[in-house]
Amino acid sequence: MSEAKTHYSAADVRYVAAFDANASPARLHLALALADTAWNPADRDRLTVVDIGCGRGLTPCVLAAANPGWDVIGIDLQPVHVAEAREIAAEAGLDNARFIEADLAELDEDGCAGLVPEIDIVICHGVWTWVPDSVRQGIVRLLKSRVRAGGIVLMGYNSLPGFSDCIVLQRVLREAARGVAGTEAERGAHALGVLEWLREAGAAYLPDPNVLDKIIRTARVAPAYMAHEWFSEFWRPVFHADLARDLAAARLDYAGPVRPSAGLVELQLRPRQQAALASPPAGMDRETLVDCFLDRRFRTDIFVRGRRAGGLQALGDIRFALGVDPAGAAVMSLGTQVGVASLSEAQHRAIVGALTDGPRRLRDLAALPEAAGLTPSDIALMLSETFTAHPLWRDPPSDPELARRAARCNATLVRRLLREAQAGAAPLGAVVPAFGSGFAMPAPDLALVVALQSGAPADPDHLAPRLSPRPDDPEAVAVLRAAIAGTLDHHLAPWRALGLL
Repeated sequence: MSEAKTHYSAADVRYVAAFDANASPARLHLALALADTAWNPADRDRLTVVDIGCGRGLTPCVLAAANPGWDVIGIDLQPVHVAEAREIAAEAGLDNARFIEADLAELDEDGCAGLVPEIDIVICHGVWTWVPDSVRQGIVRLLKSRVRAGGIVLMGYNSLPGFSDCIVLQRVLREAARGVAGTEAERGAHALGVLEWLREAGAAYLPDPNVLDKIIRTARVAPAYMAHEWFSEFWRPVFHADLARDLAAARLDYAGPVRPSAGLVELQLRPRQQAALASPPAGMDRETLVDCFLDRRFRTDIFVRGRRAGGLQALGDIRFALGVDPAGAAVMSLGTQVGVASLSEAQHRAIVGALTDGPRRLRDLAALPEAAGLTPSDIALMLSETFTAHPLWRDPPSDPELARRAARCNATLVRRLLREAQAGAAPLGAVVPAFGSGFAMPAPDLALVVALQSGAPADPDHLAPRLSPRPDDPEAVAVLRAAIAGTLDHHLAPWRALGLL
């Protein structure tokens, strides 16, 4: 048995089913353009996508539903994940999604070639910093042999130095669970008790209170997930420089972050820090150096097989569609480590007003008289990172068959995952073909979308009894009715404009 299988058989629990909005091709394209990295697939409707460590398959299924011409492949070591992902794909009618049980530590480059075709997009989220070196080496072999020239790789990982305060925490939790009998949920609950005891006793080496509170809240809801997250003896956060060095063996170049504002020194750092980074010490990896100034615990980076400049030239042609009710949208503002960046009320009103009439190119929004002084990059950052508007992968389709395909996938996700997602507050994804992906939303909102897609009227009085888990409880129905009314007021118009309804 391989080192990796030994590890996972010790924590063979079902991973949380959550949708990764970062895997949207439209958002990847935008992020690369903002980083001046050229990425322009010859045929956007014919791509091959591989999700390494796909878990229970939610993100691959959403991508497959939104893009019928794509070949979407999920790879996972755990057979329980693969089996469930296959069931979801079959129930949703996704003949272009397939799932493979494989241990990448056991495959050489020829084995990788026999496993999957050449790849345009790789998703590797939350895997690299949880697995042993043998698996990391297997990932590199797969990327080296299968990512086509110009292809991109999305890497999500615990990063240093931001995550350094959790190194002690992880070891303590692992030690707390060592030798404890019972299920992973029971072992996770035991470790949680130890963690709460340490906090109450005033232990000196615990994470920032906000981070610690989030860990504890998650563990209370899903103790088995805590076991999956923290008990691995192979868990190791990494510096960006080390990841970039390892991926260089697969001929991959760093291309930029998925969330550009997170590492934008002009937004995040004070003038003295910006001046220091303008003349950095020779020989240091710039991203690692920037991370020394930022509170950045988890990085989501894009790497490309052969980086070429020129992305900024294409930025102005990227189209955005409104994602909120224009009447109720607050003036766009973006929190940074040194304050808040925001548009003026006149700029906000003009940009949102233009988008109210339909999708608009960034260059056209930047040409608005009220947007004088704003570049397409400025507008793209504010729209995308406040989720006021979304970049489009294609026009909202008018094909009723594609709409039925999206609705069937959404209904399948609600049937299979609604209660679990509600309990754990995990985001689900409503399939939006215009995004080439999905619209991340809470489980109750997806249930509302599914009801509307099935033909139910957009009437809170009709929807609340239908969607309430306690339809005979007038008080519960009234609370849900108010929540549905608020959601419809804020989202109904943009959902229709995006082709979601």
